Amino acid sequence: MAQAQPAKPGRFPEDDVRSQEFRADILLLLTALIWGLAFVAQRMGMDHVGPFTFNGVRFLLGACALLPLALRSRRNPDPSDFLRRTHGTVGLWGGLLAGTALFAGASLQQVGMVYTTAGKAGFITGLYVVIVPMIGLVFRQRACLGDWIGAVMAAVGLYFLSVTEDLTMSFGDFLELTGAVFWAGHVCLIGWLSPRMRATQLACVQYAVCGALSLGVAFCAETITVDGLSGA
Repeated sequence: MAQAQPAKPGRFPEDDVRSQEFRADILLLLTALIWGLAFVAQRMGMDHVGPFTFNGVRFLLGACALLPLALRSRRNPDPSDFLRRTHGTVGLWGGLLAGTALFAGASLQQVGMVYTTAGKAGFITGLYVVIVPMIGLVFRQRACLGDWIGAVMAAVGLYFLSVTEDLTMSFGDFLELTGAVFWAGHVCLIGWLSPRMRATQLACVQYAVCGALSLGVAFCAETITVDGLSGA
């Protein structure tokens, strides 16, 4: 029988938990930075192609980039990873569902940027951060005081940024706000799926689904040219 490894002197289990939480927060902050910088590229790319063409190509490129990692994780499963190995069906349907939610949010976001600026699109889309805990209330997940303060501040910011004197909102801003609801739902769905399947496999499947749905719409509603794709 293998003996348990002794704990490192002066190190407690809560230290490992804090270290993991800190690393997770840094990764999420880096994700937010990359995503925020992408809004300008998304807006400029539509000078050459339609919104669905842009989304279809970029998400399929993302799926292709992750495919080798997803296949590698499938060939080399962790022996202790029992939960993920017993939820193959959940993983497949979960990836399809996540990809559909991603398609809805990304489509509304991209089409909305045709009618609004990249800065406003970024702020309004970011409101999903406060919509997520509100959705959690439906599942009896109690929101803390900070969530409500953030929600009020975000609503005030949305008002000053998007609502006009006659209390109306532009069409593009409305699309972005609707998209933020789908982004929030997507985050909640990812939170449920992540413990049940490999992260790379989940990301690869949902990107492939989103890209395929976007290109399907693009072939029906937009004109796709080699020059346009090159410019984008």
